[in-house]
Amino acid sequence: MSEKATYGSLQQSLRRCFDAIEQQQKEWKLAIQECEPLVAALSNLSEQLQACEKVNLQNSPLNEFPDLQGRLQYKLKAAMEVTLEKLNDKMSILQKVRDAVSHHVGSVLYIYEVNADDIGIETSLMRSNLSPSIADMLEWLQDIEKQYRNQYLARKLLLEVSYDRLAEIRNLSQSWSRLEDKSLSRQQLVEDTLLYVSFFREAA
Repeated sequence: MSEKATYGSLQQSLRRCFDAIEQQQKEWKLAIQECEPLVAALSNLSEQLQACEKVNLQNSPLNEFPDLQGRLQYKLKAAMEVTLEKLNDKMSILQKVRDAVSHHVGSVLYIYEVNADDIGIETSLMRSNLSPSIADMLEWLQDIEKQYRNQYLARKLLLEVSYDRLAEIRNLSQSWSRLEDKSLSRQQLVEDTLLYVSFFREAA
């Protein structure tokens, strides 16, 4: 395959990779949005469970129901389990997105490495009015892949909760919001990069 043909084939692979990531980004955003009310519900349930464990029903009219406190705790824990299962389902979607992005980026990097000698450094660094350089796009793809990987790990660690740490679960909604605030600029960078690349695809 000639240098020109190899270069054109790699350009097509890069475009397909960005197209695939653009679709994965939509799935990621939807899953994150669906996580937020579940995280808030889990925080509220943990607060209720913590209050239920602390309250003394012996000195209240409810002392006629000796097993009431235990039943309430059981129901609250059961509700938390259901909410955690739903959150884990959403995390599975985020994991699939992370894995898909890693696969697409890894495939393009492999194609480049196999053909790097044929393409050459000068061609890899060449930019035009209609396209960024191959080096630029490969760097962007690696940054995007790292972003998904780090964001998934941060959320996974945040959701490793235990009933003996109810205070942490109660603050989970705030911790999730702080994480979202920190990742907002990085996610915006991902979207800006995808938009930038799509502009060149349409212009080409």
